[in-house]
Amino acid sequence: MQGINEQGIYERRIKQILDRIISGGLLLLLWPLLLLIGALIKLEDGGKVLFTQYRLGRDRVPFKIYKFRTMKENHKAPDKRAHRGDDRITRVGAVLRKTSLDELPQLFNILKGDMSIIGPRPILPEEAQLPEGGFPYEKRFSCLPGLCCTVDIKYRATADRKLQFTMDAAYAEDIKFTEDILIAMRAAKTVLTGKNIYPE
Repeated sequence: MQGINEQGIYERRIKQILDRIISGGLLLLLWPLLLLIGALIKLEDGGKVLFTQYRLGRDRVPFKIYKFRTMKENHKAPDKRAHRGDDRITRVGAVLRKTSLDELPQLFNILKGDMSIIGPRPILPEEAQLPEGGFPYEKRFSCLPGLCCTVDIKYRATADRKLQFTMDAAYAEDIKFTEDILIAMRAAKTVLTGKNIYPE
């Protein structure tokens, strides 16, 4: 019982406090980079700097996620996942995707309390619907979605949805401070190597 209580205190209180402190500190530190990226996106094609989309958060509550725009505006096939050599991706966008810098605006989502630094990746509402039998990974909605997650340690975009959701549910089942630290370190290593940016 003590272990469960300690986990609950970390997940519901300490984790969110740390999230806001870290995200706020990173925004103060990185604001020149955010402005530079925004300027480069604007200079390339004059379009919007940010891409916004509704995703499902904790308890399936929808929220608007922020990312730097990496694709051409008004492109065809908006529902199709990006792939290697995708001509919808801008030149600046290709660099942002490779370095995961397109995800930086989600620091504002974390500061607002919509997301966490570590947690299941937020998904589209239609991805959480199955034609029969309901959604078998409901546990993934018991915690805040994250900027990075366990699937980022190795697979990133190469993981199919079944693998991703299975790993998400397993993470939500046992959230620990030490595990969050390890996930952050290992995910950062994968991002720095530039591996698995697109599905195979």
